[in-house]
Order: sequence, then C-alpha cells, then structure tokens
Amino acid sequence: MPNLRLKVTHTHAGVAYPPGHVIDVDDHTARWLTERDIGTPANSDPVPVADPVEPIKPRSAKTPKE
Repeated sequence: MPNLRLKVTHTHAGVAYPPGHVIDVDDHTARWLTERDIGTPANSDPVPVADPVEPIKPRSAKTPKE
C-alpha cells in the first residue's frame, strides 16, 4: 500500500489527521488524494541533509617565541 504525506488536515477512516502525517492507503485512494493536492507520496520526500560541518583545521606546529 502507498504511503501519503498529507499537505492539509484530512479525515481518513473517521480519524482527522494533521498536515505532515503519513497515512497508508490503497492505490485508488492515493491517486484520488494526490490528484486533489491533499497528499504527496511519502517516499518522494526529500532526504534531510545534515547541517554543514566546519572542517577541522590542522593544529599548527609550535613556533619558537621571539
């Protein structure tokens, strides 16, 4: 069964689900919800990207004090 991530609040099987919730539905229902812009396939969600990490700076060699 397809998973859909809801774009808007939607009642499915008597239960109201908020936007962002993922529901399991049959193919026909998935198509119906997608065509009406109520949900999008959950497997098409972009993969979250981690925050960029600062590169580690190499420690400088100790220099003699003048």
